[in-house]
Amino acid sequence: MKAGIESRRFRVEATFEPHPSGSWGSSLVKIFDGPDQIGEYNRNHPGWAKTTFEPFELGSEWYALYSRDYTSTRVMKLPDCTDLGGEEPAPGGFCPVEFYVPRYKKVVCKDPTGREREDWWFETDAEGHSGQEADQYGYHRTFGPWLSLTTGFVAGCVWGDDSSWKLEVIDLSRAAEGVISRSDRFGHVQLAHGVSLADSIRLDRHVPDWELRATIIRQERRDVATGYLIDPYDE
Repeated sequence: MKAGIESRRFRVEATFEPHPSGSWGSSLVKIFDGPDQIGEYNRNHPGWAKTTFEPFELGSEWYALYSRDYTSTRVMKLPDCTDLGGEEPAPGGFCPVEFYVPRYKKVVCKDPTGREREDWWFETDAEGHSGQEADQYGYHRTFGPWLSLTTGFVAGCVWGDDSSWKLEVIDLSRAAEGVISRSDRFGHVQLAHGVSLADSIRLDRHVPDWELRATIIRQERRDVATGYLIDPYDE
C-alpha cells in the first residue's frame, strides 16, 4: 500500500470543468506544496486527474509525472511547476490513468552476531520508521531518508482497445533533462479491475540473490470447465 503525504511532499486537487458544447469537459488540477498552492494546469479529460499526477525525487530535486493531455505522459519540475518534456499528444497514444513511482527507505540491519546487511523497505512498510530502532530479538536497524526509484509505472490503455488497464514501465533516469522512456517491459499485463496501481505491485530486494523484483496482481479471465484463458479481444 502507498505511504501517505509524509513520503510525498506534493499533492493535487482536481475540479471538473464542463465544456460549453456538452462534450466530456476537462479538469482543473491545482498543485499544492503542503497547504500552499504553487501551480495549476488543465487536463483535457475529466477523469483520472488526481491519479495522473505523481511526485518523485531524484537526488535532492522534486519532479512529477503528469498527464495534461490524456494521450501523453510528461515530466514537470517542482516546485516551480515547469514542464520539462516527455511524450507529445497522439491520437493513437497510450492513455495514462494512473502513475506510480515507488518510495522507499534504505535500512541497515545488524543482527545479534554483528553482521550487517542493507534492505529496502517500500511505502507503508517504511512509514513511521526513522533513525535507529531495536527489537526484542536483538536486531538493530538504521533507517535512511525517503527515496524514489528511477523506475516508474503507468496504468492505462490505447484508446479504443478493450476495457482493461495495462501496465507499462517508465525509465526516469533522465527525467531531470525532460527525457522519459515508456515500455511494455513486462509484456502484456492486464491489471486487476478496481485495484490501485500501487496495490497491484509489490517490490522486494534481496542482495546478492536479486537486485529488485516485482510481484504483480494481474487480471485473467478463464473458462471454468476447461481452464482455457480467454483472450479479451476475442470475447
